[in-house]
Amino acid sequence: MRKTVMRNKNENGLRWRAPFTCLAFIIHANSVMAEETLTVIASDNTASKKSYVAHSSNTASRTNDSILETPQSVSVITRNELDDRNVQSITQALQYTPGVFASNAAIASRFDYFSIRGFNATLNGILQDGLRSVTQQSYVRYEPYGLEKIDVLRGPNGFLYGAGSPGGIINAVSKHPTLDTRHEVGFQGGSYGRKQWQFDTSGPVNDDKSLLYRVVGVARDSNTQFKHVPDNTLYLAPSFTWRPDTSTALTVLASVNRNEFGTPKSQLPIQGTLNNNPNGQINRNSNLAGPGLNNHMKQMNLGYELDHIINDSWSVHSASRYTDARLFTQSRDGRGLAQDLRTLTLDAYQFEIKGKIFATDNNIETQWDVGSVHGSSVAGVSFRHTSEDYYLNTSPAGSIDIYHPKFENHFSATKPVSNTLQNASETGVYLSNSLSFFERLNLDLSARQDWAKVTTKNRLKDNNTSQDDHHFTGRAGMSWVTDIGVAPYVSYTTSFAPKLGTDFYGQAYKPTTGKQWEVGVKYQPQEMNAMFTLAWFDLKQDNVDTQDPNQRLNTIQTGQITSKGIETSATANLTRDWNLVASYTWNDLETTKTTIPGAKGKTPTNMPEHMASLWTNYTIPSGPFASLSVGAGIRYVGSTWADTANDVKVPDYALVDAALHYDLGELSNHMTGLNIGLNANNLFNKHYWVSCSSSTRRSSCSNGFDRSLAATLSWHW
Repeated sequence: MRKTVMRNKNENGLRWRAPFTCLAFIIHANSVMAEETLTVIASDNTASKKSYVAHSSNTASRTNDSILETPQSVSVITRNELDDRNVQSITQALQYTPGVFASNAAIASRFDYFSIRGFNATLNGILQDGLRSVTQQSYVRYEPYGLEKIDVLRGPNGFLYGAGSPGGIINAVSKHPTLDTRHEVGFQGGSYGRKQWQFDTSGPVNDDKSLLYRVVGVARDSNTQFKHVPDNTLYLAPSFTWRPDTSTALTVLASVNRNEFGTPKSQLPIQGTLNNNPNGQINRNSNLAGPGLNNHMKQMNLGYELDHIINDSWSVHSASRYTDARLFTQSRDGRGLAQDLRTLTLDAYQFEIKGKIFATDNNIETQWDVGSVHGSSVAGVSFRHTSEDYYLNTSPAGSIDIYHPKFENHFSATKPVSNTLQNASETGVYLSNSLSFFERLNLDLSARQDWAKVTTKNRLKDNNTSQDDHHFTGRAGMSWVTDIGVAPYVSYTTSFAPKLGTDFYGQAYKPTTGKQWEVGVKYQPQEMNAMFTLAWFDLKQDNVDTQDPNQRLNTIQTGQITSKGIETSATANLTRDWNLVASYTWNDLETTKTTIPGAKGKTPTNMPEHMASLWTNYTIPSGPFASLSVGAGIRYVGSTWADTANDVKVPDYALVDAALHYDLGELSNHMTGLNIGLNANNLFNKHYWVSCSSSTRRSSCSNGFDRSLAATLSWHW
């Protein structure tokens, strides 16, 4: 459930978040508060029916603020864009978003890998409905068909969500019950024997619409471009909303998800892929992990969202979720090629984790006015507890000829490497205020204090460790919105992330910290539905691990990584029937402090400096081909480095996507609501390497996705 507040004011009005300074204004404002119309609605979709453009997001401020006014980079991937592109994973959804490198290895489909502004955010940069549901050791997958939209906030965000990636976060927003009745069933068939059934049904239960429901489901049975690697999913997500009056809404959301996927470890040797091998090139779709492996994940979620409008000035929001996630993986991984450059010695690995996460966030918000000044104040507290019980076993698994692999018949991994029980908790309190002067100047100050505690039980060593961290984070920002919709802004933001464990001498690690300056301009033209952005950022992460020059078995936290760059984006409805998203990213990453030989002043591995993308979709409005929709896109990823000394370069690549959709109701009234679609990813079957690693211990490469086709038949009513 999302809360929408409608006021008799220019929608370009601006706000200033200033904690600790506005209490006097709030007290006075309650007596002079302008009369408002408040409504609670069951879904939050700020875009029009066919639009890719969103104008507000609650991910960047915990209130449904204007993206134009927010002094930080925000992108929204709407449901319309997800449908047109037939997105099948979070990684795929992010591939047209500025500042985000989303391109995991084709064989490693068990998780969604992405980095934001050069920093890995796979584990500590993903939220669902504003709450974290990922543990330190497990990679949770979200089903895109069950999402209403995906918000991307770039830059440090500790002032909102506590511990996390300095590069930014994504927030996957679940489909919620709707006031209007809507139903959809669909079937997809495609490459590698793909078969997928899906449905989405929603609407009121009773006549007064005080009870609403929604049920979303997906069942997929599919192979992949690799032998013995499935991509199977079962997903069911029921949700219910109770609206006892016009000021209160309680939504209960649940989901159950089971996935079967490929091995997490199956890179190919760099000799015979990126580099030459006298024995010839290796088949890029070779699965050197072999058959007979069991890889699956189960995830269950149960949570609620409660919104209540007390009066014209005050409202409260509360949300909680419990997650049970279980991951089991088996793999065979190579140590390195022998001198003949064709014999690969393998080790078998078995990993299992049982994770439980409880997360809650509760806040109160007040709106107030003093003369020509409008203000909004939010105060809240959040809590998260995670429990992880995991083990890792290994055993030798023989050797294979990489050109003609023959594997042992029986998988076995019996030697314990780790057996750990870890509990972590994080409590945060936050306070923010916003102030708008003459509906032009927006000043923003947000603050948060976090306390984190981690206890670890190492069953193999029979010892226990405990670690306590606390950190203060914030955001200070300013923007100015002109009459023509141009909004220049500047902001300073910070973040932190606890680092678990101890060093060689038994000392607890310090949290890594992030700090960023961002300067940019946003443009929301009045004559068309569009948003254009340009941002420059300077981001630093401190307390990064590096080698101890005095003890090779120890790591010290004197490292620093600097990320500077420019991002530009365009999201527009060029006409009612023509949508476009485009972006360009220049990201200059540098290891500015390190003790690793040859790494200082160099670019961290597997992070591109340049990225660009363009996707456009046009629907023919009239004539013999009316309702035929044609989409096309291109994604460019620049070259990366495979080693810390920047001696081994991984080539750049450009991929083309395409789509065709048609409303069969144009042919006959008997087919009203029937739609057919065809989507192609990597249309020209470009062969490319997502990432490579070149080191003295082991050198390998991971290949990208081959061309895939998917045909969809759906019925809406």
